Amino acid sequence: MMATFFEWKVDPDKEDQFRENWAAVTKRLHARGSKGSTLFRKEDGHFCAVALWPDKATRDAAFAMDETPQADTLAMREAVIDTIHRIDMDEIDNLWLV
Repeated sequence: MMATFFEWKVDPDKEDQFRENWAAVTKRLHARGSKGSTLFRKEDGHFCAVALWPDKATRDAAFAMDETPQADTLAMREAVIDTIHRIDMDEIDNLWLV
């Protein structure tokens, strides 16, 4: 299993747009092998997400299916002022109860 951690600064006037389209993108990626994602908000207002994938190859193939970004991806990107972090991580131990 691998995870990608994201942190974004989102336009305060476009937070609903960001959240709706983040959910749409995440649901679309379920059919391509994604294990899902969770969205969080930090105290400073930034949005963070952890997206789970069985492996890097599955993730890369899922995103490669969109030769041009779909409307939900574009709308999500439009709401982002800055991507602060994007970190890929390989799972070592998993003690989550979910």
